[in-house]
Amino acid sequence: MYFGVTTSRSTGSDPPEKVARLLGARAGKIPGSRIYTAGLGFSYPDGFPPGLPVNRPSSEEEAQALVRNLAGQGVHFIKMWVNEMPEPGFKIRAAIVDEALMHNLVPVAHIAEEAALRQLSQIGVRDFLHTVGDADVGEELIQLVLDRGVGFSPTLTNIQAGWNFVEHPELLENPEIRAAFEPEAFARWNDPAVREQALVDPGLASRRARFARAMGFVKTVSDAAVPVAVGTDSGASSWNVPMGWGTHRELQLFVEAGLTPMQALVAATRTGAEVLSQGEADYGTLQPGKMADLILLSADPLVDISNTLDIDQVMQSGIWLHRQDLMAVP
Repeated sequence: MYFGVTTSRSTGSDPPEKVARLLGARAGKIPGSRIYTAGLGFSYPDGFPPGLPVNRPSSEEEAQALVRNLAGQGVHFIKMWVNEMPEPGFKIRAAIVDEALMHNLVPVAHIAEEAALRQLSQIGVRDFLHTVGDADVGEELIQLVLDRGVGFSPTLTNIQAGWNFVEHPELLENPEIRAAFEPEAFARWNDPAVREQALVDPGLASRRARFARAMGFVKTVSDAAVPVAVGTDSGASSWNVPMGWGTHRELQLFVEAGLTPMQALVAATRTGAEVLSQGEADYGTLQPGKMADLILLSADPLVDISNTLDIDQVMQSGIWLHRQDLMAVP
């Protein structure tokens, strides 16, 4: 919470013992952010993400049983990775969504392609991670997502992380960013040889192109009043987005994409809260009767969005936190 992120969502990599800890933090038994979790997410045999111990059902019945198990753990969301839509994969995903909704769990999907967006939104998925990168977003698709009540968490920061610390190695000298990094990821980027190799990586051009498309996507859907929430995918890739700091970087990228600073701030507060609570939340805006979560800044973010990092104090649920106690510099 050093960076003022008092509420977050963990989507797909939490085994039962971690779910229990996260729920303890949410209940106030463990100091920390207000956390929502999806437990272990769903893929399919040999599917994305490779090598991770996630749920990989091979039948509709197995998928439904796994959802029931997660419901018993007390999770809030059911996460699916959908990089492809092979048969019978779609039928299994439909079973996952149906079972999730029966248990009042919110299905959320990692996508990259328009086909997945169309198919999953048709069966009740409204919450999507990342962006559609394989097609131009025209009026027909915009109207479809508006009609179906779809929203997105684009995670621009995660895309850019593949080269951001290469182009800006000075960020690695910032003690706040260093403390927010996962140690292995920091050691990786702090190695000059790794940074040099990243610049000549043959996949860099395609990632930059994907990033440009994602930036355009965010601007297009935001202009059409499609809900867009701030999310970072921190910890989800080999290059890593530093926890907390990544949220502020995502705000900067929203503004670089063409949103106003106020639109970016709303995406990180009110819209983010509505996505996590699936409706009116008791936090996310400063109103009588709501949780008093706020960041006191030393400079105006409406003048320069990077001023969100000029943090003086952080309050969670009406209690001022001692920021110096929340950071341990490696």
